[in-house]
Amino acid sequence: MDEIKIVAELSANHGGSLDIARETLRAMAAAGADAVKLQTYTPDSLTLDVREPDFQLHGGLWDGQWLYDLYRGGSLPYEWHAELFGLARELGMECFSTPFDCAAVDMLESLGNPIYKIASFEIMDLELIRYAASKHKPMVMSAGIATDRELREAVEACHSAGNDDITILKCTSAYPARLEDANLAMIPAMRNRYGVKIGLSDHTPGWEVPAVAASLGAVMVEKHFVLDRSVNSPDTSFSMLPKDFAEMVARLRGADKAKGPALPEGLREAIMGNVDFDREIARKAMVAEPLCRGADTCRREVHRRQRTLRASRFRDPSPPSARAARHCGPARLSPRPGARSARMTPISRRRICWGR
Repeated sequence: MDEIKIVAELSANHGGSLDIARETLRAMAAAGADAVKLQTYTPDSLTLDVREPDFQLHGGLWDGQWLYDLYRGGSLPYEWHAELFGLARELGMECFSTPFDCAAVDMLESLGNPIYKIASFEIMDLELIRYAASKHKPMVMSAGIATDRELREAVEACHSAGNDDITILKCTSAYPARLEDANLAMIPAMRNRYGVKIGLSDHTPGWEVPAVAASLGAVMVEKHFVLDRSVNSPDTSFSMLPKDFAEMVARLRGADKAKGPALPEGLREAIMGNVDFDREIARKAMVAEPLCRGADTCRREVHRRQRTLRASRFRDPSPPSARAARHCGPARLSPRPGARSARMTPISRRRICWGR
């Protein structure tokens, strides 16, 4: 069984400093991340430097900011990518990125980018999706604000490029997101609906939502990661600190172990949980107990179920009909002539039948 892939998202949490970016990657590795994800864009690849109402954010975490200024502050300089890819490999982490145009895909290809992530805001850019998918690397696409039709078209765009290695991330596009909006019950439904792997891109505080997603079969969990709250970044407030990320990793690994294999090799192991336990000790066997203890006046024995060291040694070899005739019915005493009466034990008053 493959372990869930735990991805630490750098996003804008480099704060405009390459030194902070380096230290953040080291902290990600120490916290147990399997991979680090970057975002590859320039403000000009996303929006226009226009001071009009349509280019200004209203409400929410970034209320009043101009789109161009927001993206300029959060973008990761292209010249940093090669060093960060190399550092991640040295730290034992995979490094991949989200491109926002085809030029970014070309740049990432030159760095050996192993996975392409498509943001939900770009889910309608089928040209970008087809171009990234044509590189025949695993494709990860965030559901976020995407509609059902848009997700289907995005999946089909990957297929049309000859790429069937697709993961859709269940995502609530709110920053931060509320627990009650996670709607994780959609994970199995999305897997059946789109016929692809399903993961989670999470913006809620804490580890609870990722742990539940793992138990529902999510193959990837992505969380924003920040070195500390002093980092000057638009994403700081909803990103995980190193100690919290490390706790989440521990919880997810535990959830992964508890989930077990999806297709068990043997039904017995699946039911028992693969525990090394002697079942024969736990079984009850039919054993005979004389009704009169310490006397030879009893002709009748009562059969009862008891735990023994080896229950199988006491199984009655008789056919079921013979066992039923012999053991069903109220138990009675049959003392020999002249023998003193024996006291009936409580079990002798029960109707006893093998196997019931």
